[in-house]
Amino acid sequence: MDKESLFTQVKEMSKFANKEVGQNYLIDSSVAERITSVLKTNENDNVFEIGAGFGSLSIFLINKKYKTLTFNDIDPRAIEVLDNLVKNQKRAYVVKKSALKIDISVYNKIIGNLPYYITNDLLEYYLARCNASQYVFMIQKEVENRIIAKVNTDDYGPLAVLVSYVGKYQREFIVSKESFLPKPHVDSLVFSITSSSKGDIDKHKYLLFLKKMFIHRRKTIYNNLSLYLMNKDKAKKILDKLKISILTRPEQITPDMYLHIFKLTY
Repeated sequence: MDKESLFTQVKEMSKFANKEVGQNYLIDSSVAERITSVLKTNENDNVFEIGAGFGSLSIFLINKKYKTLTFNDIDPRAIEVLDNLVKNQKRAYVVKKSALKIDISVYNKIIGNLPYYITNDLLEYYLARCNASQYVFMIQKEVENRIIAKVNTDDYGPLAVLVSYVGKYQREFIVSKESFLPKPHVDSLVFSITSSSKGDIDKHKYLLFLKKMFIHRRKTIYNNLSLYLMNKDKAKKILDKLKISILTRPEQITPDMYLHIFKLTY
């Protein structure tokens, strides 16, 4: 299928989009090409696209270098389009399964237009369970606040701390809401994360730890750490060793310090 035919089809199929599950289809081919150009691939890469839909990004990915290329979606109509797209490709595949239930440990390049209603869940799942060298995501613009949030702000939480560990965040560009059908209420944002973590910890366990540290935001880090360890004495010893006051609150702890605390809980 050529690009013109595919995007004509995307516009037609967008009439059946389910807004309740965040289906907004990218209909601007120039934007789609620009997004995929952010993802740098070579012949050794195993590439995975989350929620490929009717192939707006997929048709550009199919022409990039890769070892394997996997498209994911659960909509039967989208699967039919994607199957047609890969039918003459020996190393491209389609997986019909929830993006939150896929073993993504084998992929080292991840890309996707993330639906708003599960954006946070998808980011946490892929950043914590995949050791990719690069991630390229499109999200609704306001979600960025939770990703880049700084210490002592309301949006600062597990996701921001995890991102700071995984790698370097880069805002790429804004995508107008006019580039989608159905048209969403807000503009979108494309960003990338280039991995810089040393792989010295289990990221999934680290995320679970971070969620426990922020579970009671109004309580102290000492309280939350004690609950996590089920041992007040050990919690105090860890904080004392790191010279952290037991009165410190979760939003006052820097990402680097959270990493130190986590390593001492082993």
